Amino acid sequence: MTSTDEQRAERGDGAMGAAPIEPMGRWARLRSRLRYGIPLRRKLVLPVFAIACLAVGALFAFALLALHSSIASIYEARARSVAAVISKSIQEKEYILYYSDELDADIARLLEQYESILDITVIGSTARGFVTVASTDPTRVGALATGEESAAYDALRAAEVHRVRVPSGEILRAAHPLGSGLEQAGIVLVDMSLDEEAGYKNRLAWQFGVAAAAGILLLCGLLGIVLTLVVTRPVRRLAAATQAVADRTYTVSPLLVTDRVPGTAVRDELCQLTDGFELMAARIHTHEQELRKLVLLDELTGVYNVDHFREQLPIELSKGKRYGHPTSLLIVEIVGMAGQAAGEQDKARVKTASFLLASLRRVDTVYRVAPDRFVGVLPQTPEAGAAVAAERIRAYAADVTASLSFSASLVVRSMGWAPDADVAAADVADRLTSEERGPTA
Repeated sequence: MTSTDEQRAERGDGAMGAAPIEPMGRWARLRSRLRYGIPLRRKLVLPVFAIACLAVGALFAFALLALHSSIASIYEARARSVAAVISKSIQEKEYILYYSDELDADIARLLEQYESILDITVIGSTARGFVTVASTDPTRVGALATGEESAAYDALRAAEVHRVRVPSGEILRAAHPLGSGLEQAGIVLVDMSLDEEAGYKNRLAWQFGVAAAAGILLLCGLLGIVLTLVVTRPVRRLAAATQAVADRTYTVSPLLVTDRVPGTAVRDELCQLTDGFELMAARIHTHEQELRKLVLLDELTGVYNVDHFREQLPIELSKGKRYGHPTSLLIVEIVGMAGQAAGEQDKARVKTASFLLASLRRVDTVYRVAPDRFVGVLPQTPEAGAAVAAERIRAYAADVTASLSFSASLVVRSMGWAPDADVAAADVADRLTSEERGPTA
């Protein structure tokens, strides 16, 4: 065991260990701020907002994908229908397998009739193979289909629609067979623009986006109201009542909005916590009243009073001398109280007393020995350990001063004696209980 561990074991495992204070890093300060500096309401609302965004966003994405698929299916069906109408119009003519001005005229008329059609190509089946008979691109007329295209055309038995990538973008290409009796006479290729489909999809995306944002805001608003009414407001009232009890004000109660009808079983955890808190506060108040009758406690702060300090200091020093243990003191003085209202001064004294009770070990005792001075008696603690404890008190003194409405500070000093030291306890008590500033370490 190292010397540090031995010193810790000697002083106990209370809040004030003997380890030296290490400066807090950036991440430690950030974690502290996130853990203690953010209200419960924000800690609840932010995850709820994130969950709502994920849930509504997922629904929006699935719905948008489904609508996109439906729109694509509609346009593909439309392409098949247009190709069938064009094929029927051409098939009823007598010029299926040869080029003529009349075929060009019919293609031009069909292009004017359907604004979304980009290109119509008529391919006839001849002895040489599949040959382009007519097209909106004159350079393609008379061109033979490749072997791969011929095999695809020859296998075509019903209208087929494909999305084709061209230099100008993506188009829909519908292929519809032309029949002459029982034999296949050729193929009609119809290229259709997807600009209208893209426009519909863009408008739907914007509409869904606005609807999703409105849904998220509405959902978060409703969840925020529910969390406020069910969780954060009762917890905030309970926290305020707890702080009031810590400041020794027992008249505050975390009342709930709805009164409970007698006989109703209490299953809500917050209600159970509230009932337990009120019972605990009542018992603390009762016990404190009983202790006051013994004239041991300071009426304002609840710590031991100066008379009890004068009685106990010689006893602690005698114990240390008898059992060979060192004894030390912490002197904490509030500076900056002059000119402040009486109520604000009392508030600072109560907070300082509560801070010391929470910071020291259970075996340590705290006394109010002067209006603005407190003394902590640290049994079995060497002077070096008391100095470390004093440094820790200084490091966390901002927890007290930051909660005050005026500028104040805590001056912390320490002193200690070896077991065999000859100490005049009465003289030490006189110096510490005087109205003048306490002695230095």
